[in-house]
Amino acid sequence: MKKPFGLLPLEEQLARRQAEQHARKVEGGKYFDHPTAKYIFIAMLVVTVVVHFGAFIVLGVLDLH
Repeated sequence: MKKPFGLLPLEEQLARRQAEQHARKVEGGKYFDHPTAKYIFIAMLVVTVVVHFGAFIVLGVLDLH
């Protein structure tokens, strides 16, 4: 039976994808495969630090702790 739209069986698709990934060289020292994930992580880290520092200043000025 022929698959619709010329698609291969799932097992063959997965095997091909794994073979392609193993054929590519992986650059060492990279934690994020996608640049957008890295930028979102850095932005959230900066926002967290800035908000904590701002809260520290506000609570210090209001003498709340």
